Amino acid sequence: MVSMMGSIPPLTLQDVLDSAGRQIDKHLQEDKNYLDLSELLRIPSHNQPTQSGLMDIDYPSLLEAGMGLEGLTEMTSVKRVPLPPELVEQFGRMQCNCMMGLFPDIERAWLTIDSDIFVWKYEDGTDLAYFDGLNDTIQCAALVKPKPGIFQPHIQYLLCLATAVDIVLLGVSFAKPFEGSSGELGVGEMHLLPDPLFSIPTDNTGIFNIAGADNGRIFMAGKDGCLYELAYQAEDGWFSRKCRKINHSTSKLSFLVPSIFNFSEDDPLEQICIDNSRNILYARSEKGTIQVFDLGDDGKGMGKVAALSQNTVMTHAAAVARTVERSNFKQIVHLAVITKSESYNIHLVAVTQSGVRLYFTTNQFGSSKGRPSLLTLVHVRLPPGFSASSTTQRPSNIHMAYHHRDTLMLVAPQNDDNDMLWAISSDSFPFQNQLMETQMTLPVDGKTWAMCESTTPLLPLPEATKSLSSRPDPPSVVTQHVTPPRRFIILSAQGSHILQKLRPMEQLQQLLIECQGPDADEVKGFFRLHRIELACATCLAIACSRPLAEQQVGDWARMAFFMYGGEAQYNFSAPSFGGHMGAANIGPASFSSGMQPAHMSTPAPHSFQQSFYQPGLTSLGSHSQEVIYSGKHNGICIYLSRILRPFWDSQVTTEFPCQTPQGMVTYLTSSYSSDNITTTLELVRDLLDFMDFNSRFDSGGPVDSMMPVMQFQSRMVGPLDEQTKKKLQAEAQRQEKISLQHIQDMLHRVEEVLGLWKVLFDHQFHVIASGLTKDQQNQLRSMSFKQLVISGKEMCNSLITCLINRYLDDNATIDAISKKLREVCPSLYSSDDATCSKANELLQAARVNQNQQEKRKQLYEALRLYKNVNTPLQLLAVCSQFANINFYEGIVELCLTEARKLDPQDLASHFYHNGEPPEDTQGFQAYYHRMECYKCITEILGYLWSASVSHPQAPSVPKSPGPPPAPDPSRVAAPQADQYRTDILRMALKSEDALFHTSLYDWFFITNNSQKLLEIQTPYVEAYLKRKTQLHSGNVEALDMLWKYYEKIQNFPAAAKILSQLAERHSMDVPLHQRIEYLSRAIMCAKSSTSRIMSAAGGEFLHELEEKMEVARLQLQVQKAMAKSLGPSIPHGDTRGLLVRLDSELLDITTLYEEYADRFDLSECKLAIVHCAGLYDNALIDNLWQSIIDKDFSTNSAAAAQVRVTNISNHLVSVAKIYVNTERYFPVAFIIRHLEQKSCELNFDPNWVFQAMLDIGVAPPKLLEIYDRMFKSRDPYWQTRQKPLHLLVVLMSFLTHYSNNPNIIPTLERRRFSTVCLDAVSSYLVELQARSSADQTVRRLISQFKSLQSKLERL
Repeated sequence: MVSMMGSIPPLTLQDVLDSAGRQIDKHLQEDKNYLDLSELLRIPSHNQPTQSGLMDIDYPSLLEAGMGLEGLTEMTSVKRVPLPPELVEQFGRMQCNCMMGLFPDIERAWLTIDSDIFVWKYEDGTDLAYFDGLNDTIQCAALVKPKPGIFQPHIQYLLCLATAVDIVLLGVSFAKPFEGSSGELGVGEMHLLPDPLFSIPTDNTGIFNIAGADNGRIFMAGKDGCLYELAYQAEDGWFSRKCRKINHSTSKLSFLVPSIFNFSEDDPLEQICIDNSRNILYARSEKGTIQVFDLGDDGKGMGKVAALSQNTVMTHAAAVARTVERSNFKQIVHLAVITKSESYNIHLVAVTQSGVRLYFTTNQFGSSKGRPSLLTLVHVRLPPGFSASSTTQRPSNIHMAYHHRDTLMLVAPQNDDNDMLWAISSDSFPFQNQLMETQMTLPVDGKTWAMCESTTPLLPLPEATKSLSSRPDPPSVVTQHVTPPRRFIILSAQGSHILQKLRPMEQLQQLLIECQGPDADEVKGFFRLHRIELACATCLAIACSRPLAEQQVGDWARMAFFMYGGEAQYNFSAPSFGGHMGAANIGPASFSSGMQPAHMSTPAPHSFQQSFYQPGLTSLGSHSQEVIYSGKHNGICIYLSRILRPFWDSQVTTEFPCQTPQGMVTYLTSSYSSDNITTTLELVRDLLDFMDFNSRFDSGGPVDSMMPVMQFQSRMVGPLDEQTKKKLQAEAQRQEKISLQHIQDMLHRVEEVLGLWKVLFDHQFHVIASGLTKDQQNQLRSMSFKQLVISGKEMCNSLITCLINRYLDDNATIDAISKKLREVCPSLYSSDDATCSKANELLQAARVNQNQQEKRKQLYEALRLYKNVNTPLQLLAVCSQFANINFYEGIVELCLTEARKLDPQDLASHFYHNGEPPEDTQGFQAYYHRMECYKCITEILGYLWSASVSHPQAPSVPKSPGPPPAPDPSRVAAPQADQYRTDILRMALKSEDALFHTSLYDWFFITNNSQKLLEIQTPYVEAYLKRKTQLHSGNVEALDMLWKYYEKIQNFPAAAKILSQLAERHSMDVPLHQRIEYLSRAIMCAKSSTSRIMSAAGGEFLHELEEKMEVARLQLQVQKAMAKSLGPSIPHGDTRGLLVRLDSELLDITTLYEEYADRFDLSECKLAIVHCAGLYDNALIDNLWQSIIDKDFSTNSAAAAQVRVTNISNHLVSVAKIYVNTERYFPVAFIIRHLEQKSCELNFDPNWVFQAMLDIGVAPPKLLEIYDRMFKSRDPYWQTRQKPLHLLVVLMSFLTHYSNNPNIIPTLERRRFSTVCLDAVSSYLVELQARSSADQTVRRLISQFKSLQSKLERL
């Protein structure tokens, strides 16, 4: 069974054009599969001559081959034009001689009667001109082209006349038939200049034939058998001429020797022919000798190469065609060059009196680019009638012949009064692997005096096509749609007989007329003779031709197209299918079996039994051909490919160097002329009309051209039932419809590209192309027409833009050109493009408009037009134009509108709110495109922001000496920029596009302007910040902005939570002091919220924050203590990690104690931690205080005593003040005792300890009590230190300090404290008096205490 592909994505327009382009490529390639003439004649090498004409297949009979045709007309009579009546009268005056001939280059015939020459139009017998300025009988006349630069421009040709005495050159010009025409190519009235331009003597040498080369050289055949050249040149001016006759058959100095001394007149030259494509000259003598002369690569040289006598030619020909009577090769009557456009290997053909064609070459095969080096016979072609079974009469007694482009015409006498014309041509058998020709005969009234082909100018090929062509011209069937039919003129005494050569196109047209419709065996026979698709293409050439001579013929051709074009078929046979099926296979097999050779030395893909084309559209990965397209389908493809053949692979531009005042400039010019484009455009439109008009293509209903062509999978196993076959046939026909739709889409694109190209051509293409960027110019320089059509839409758009810009630069309105482009190329220049162009025009007008009201109106109208454009805009370019006119609000509005248009289903928002999932490609695309729109707004905001804060007038060092540079006129002044920025920001913030707000806020963050969010009052800020913190949990800046935003809107609970989250987050980007600040702010926010709405949860949260704050402060204390203990040294290992940890998170109190305070013996920190935790251990606390004090003493050990005392006192005061109100953690008695012991050891000032205690805030009564208790405890420590009175000295100092400063005790308590002090003093005096009076210290203390006692009593 058949299985289709499961899911094939729909084709894009690019896929469709690629598909159609492959079809065109394929058929163009097939049209190139024709053989060179040497291959058709089966000539293997220049030294291995061959023969043909002996086999029936050389001149096949269509009737005997079963074609249903008796024969196809090769030549038909167009009209007979009698001689002008004036000339008939002149014959009666003839005395010596008369001759007639043809000048096909100017469409004139000529007649000489004695010394007079008459020239007239052979088409209608009008425009008779004459020259009677000669005195001698004219022996020869020729029309030649003048050398460039010698004569004035109006002299377009030279008429060369030879008499027995002189050779005269006359100027030929033409009057312009209407104003503006060129007057060339014989159009208009002919004028012969009365005065000869040059005249030289013949030196008694008869001249019987004159030929001119394309470069202006003139060669003459002498009666003496020599080849002469008439050389002329200008010396000093137009009228200072020099002319001479050169003999190329003797020596270069022969012009000095009069020919009266030359007696070799045995074999006069009769004919000269020049191959302008190779610059070779051939000459034929009366006795049949053929000579070859090399004119050089440039056509300006001369050298004799070779010569073959008549006997030598006959011997060689007889050796090749041994079965043919030798006399058939006798008497050569005509030489014809075979140009490069006809064959690369064969260069010359000679026609004998019996109609035999002898083909020659002047080079070894394969070296055709070299100069001629030989003359050798390579093939003998016998005329019709030489095959064994032939009943055709052979031509004989040929007295005139003509050969050019695969057509041979022979003139032989029919009777004494009339001639018979033989026409032999291969046009009906193109693409064969051997030369096959048809032949016909036609009676001629009277005797033929001259015969030639009308040189109707063909449409010139594009320059690029000429350079690419490296092969002979294709068969006429390939170009018949665009070239006129060939016309031949036979001149006799009765007048001119004009014949027309029929190509397949004219032959089919004639058959349709003769049969009065397509339903005839003859028409069927035509389809049998040609391949079905080629016959269909010929039908199209008739049906689509414009103008059509007869509408009925076009209708018949259209009917034949559908009647015999067949239907698409499914190939049920093996993969290698060998022929057409169904209606497409109406050609007989007898032609191949009976007439084709059994072996083909050269591949012939276009022989009669043709294998069907392999369609490009069904070759999707399969090498087998499963769908066989109909002849109609392939006929359309062939016809289209032939229309586009001159363009398809050629470069669209050529370089044209031009000298300008700025130097040499190379322009890009069009490779196609206006005529090229116009003609091809008409053909394309005709074919489009045909396809659009004929709905029979779509008989099964419309087909989506974007639907992919399905691929049949595996071959069927076993026989198929009828139902399956029908399904396969239906699918094959559906695929053909899709393929035809692709071709139709391609036709529309080709029509538009050609139409655009013509518009560009009419507007000076080189100027428009110069407006492209360098990269675009380089791309265009290497672009072929095929690439321009299939993938060059952007290039076409760029060229259109340059064209529109040219109008705008000239301040011209674009309405007319915009309308023209819409008509010519609506898909390349859509209505949206036209709208954009109009908007652009308004912007250009607004730029120069001084009326602000009108300017504003123009700007908003341009904005409205841009907003109405449905297709995506080139937003950057439009915004740049808006910015240049300071229309910044237009940028905001347009970008927001464009973003909505690009995402009508709001897929971007869905993508954004779902966390930007990577698998959502559609959402990503929409999101990306919208962000690009918003980027235009933020970029202009950034520009205005920088302009508003910059100071261009600030002093700076100039870049170069000289005057100061002029201010930049395009720069916006700072105050104005600030105003613009404020306005467009205000406008932007009014937008309801949430995604735009996201983009704008992102930009604030990127440009370090996130604080601006706190000034914004939109409903999108909170959601934006919350999402930013959720997606990027490490974004401190976003969290920081969020709590500030909550604080601003007085949402204190939310702010407190964010602050708490910031303080507790694990990261290095928030240092410890910042965490403490966050906690502090969190506590403030929590207090603010609880003061408003008191709740249990709020109070609990506040309590937690306060506890965290206490622990955080401890952590800060630990951090500072560690930093102090480590000093400037860089920590390593675990220590470094522990320090980093202090800054990266908030630690619990246990961790602080165990891993930091205890590990690093941070006594103060341990004391603070114990105090914070509420733990009490008397011994531990005493130990911690002792450690603190000891560290202070050791730290200051190097300082002087007083400095040490000051430092220790200050530190002790700062620490102790924290705990002075909590006696459990401030064991004052222990601290004083330890301090006094250390002071005693170090002999410090006895005042400092109690002074420090007072500074700490210990009450004097408490101090007195402690010191008194210490003294009365009789601690042996003092005795061991040999200072038993140390405490009394301290008490003395303390009480003295009180007596001197009684204000340290409140007034109400002062008397009672004084009484306690007096009691203590009395007890101390008793103690002292009990001691030995010999001790000086005791006596001093007794004296001091007594004095103190007196002071205290006075208090």
